[in-house]
Amino acid sequence: MNGQAIATQAPAQDRHVLIVGAGHAGGRVAQALRSDGFGGRVTLLGEEPHTPYERPALSKELLLGTKTVDELMLGPRSFWVDPDMVVHRQGVVARIDGTRQAYLENGEVIPFDILVVASGGRARSLPIPGADLPEVRILRTIDDCLALRPAMAEQRSLVVIGGGVIGMEAASSAAALGMQVTVVEGGPRVMARCLPPEGSQWLQALHEQRGIQVRTGVSVSAITRMPGGLRISAQHDGRELALDADLVLVAVGIAPNTAFLEGSPVLLDNGVLTDAWCRNPAAPWCYAVGDVANSFSPLYGRALRQETWRNAENQARAVSAAIVGRPEPYVEVPWMWTDQLGRNIQVVGVYTAGDPVISRIPPGDQAGVLLWLHQGKVAGGMLVDCGRERRQLEELVRRGATIDVALLRDPSVSLKELVRT
Repeated sequence: MNGQAIATQAPAQDRHVLIVGAGHAGGRVAQALRSDGFGGRVTLLGEEPHTPYERPALSKELLLGTKTVDELMLGPRSFWVDPDMVVHRQGVVARIDGTRQAYLENGEVIPFDILVVASGGRARSLPIPGADLPEVRILRTIDDCLALRPAMAEQRSLVVIGGGVIGMEAASSAAALGMQVTVVEGGPRVMARCLPPEGSQWLQALHEQRGIQVRTGVSVSAITRMPGGLRISAQHDGRELALDADLVLVAVGIAPNTAFLEGSPVLLDNGVLTDAWCRNPAAPWCYAVGDVANSFSPLYGRALRQETWRNAENQARAVSAAIVGRPEPYVEVPWMWTDQLGRNIQVVGVYTAGDPVISRIPPGDQAGVLLWLHQGKVAGGMLVDCGRERRQLEELVRRGATIDVALLRDPSVSLKELVRT
């Protein structure tokens, strides 16, 4: 399937688009369809009672109470309840079949012409004894956050299981609330999915300087309620390890939410597989967007599944454009940001194990950049408190720039100057 074949199809102005998943990505698809002039019906089906909202603030501003729920919403509520705009409904899809019908858990059947899978991911659980205790929490939704916030205010100590972005952000927020915090990560380093080892080391040191304990290479085996709190049993370097806490937050990542598509014609592979036009190659009536979409990237020549705010924003626009008959390949330089302990960290590109890393971060508690190369080309970077240089770094990554290493190492040469070389 190619872009030309898609573009020659008539615009689906009289069709019914069913969007499964009413989170950030699904909401933006619905909004984009109306902005792009789609005249058919749009049904947005989500498991939560809330209208679509952005998630990045859950582990930061909302948890700290510096933002309200209303500030996270994607547009006014009136947009989601106007049948001439988008019909937003709460419901759970049990399965989809090849006749283009969605079967809900309540027995309802919804026929559709075009399916947009925006179902995101489900928080992974720990298959260990004690994982279901009420003091063991997750943080994936607004309701999770609203339940966690008073518990954190009432308790003194927190163990975060998982050193990914959400886990590290929650640890930062808990420390700001005055809690004693320990992070345990099963892998060898924190935020390994997006950072090089040097970046992980810098971030771990930042947390430890602020009094947060970080332990890596830890395998948690059980959580037990003890007099006065919880006991977290684990193993580290072949030795038994016991940690005590009042509260535990499990933040071990998400699994793409695709169970309802099993047995359907939709091709699955680490999410919903799509071509560069966000369309499933086995079911041309199905698009995917956001965390659940494993989409072919013309920039990298392979499929990428991106769990980022910008991907939810921009891929939604690409899906809408394809549906209304104006398709273009979705080409996105991966970018994410995180705010932790008063520092802003932005990551551009994709780090591959073994890529050489060049540090432009001066000694001490200062702003700077880590760059990494893949096959001699600038492949990405980590920006610490210098987000103004993000666009220049993105341009270097987009071009696959080959630049003299001496210039890359010299912090007096700005990224803007490197773009011009």
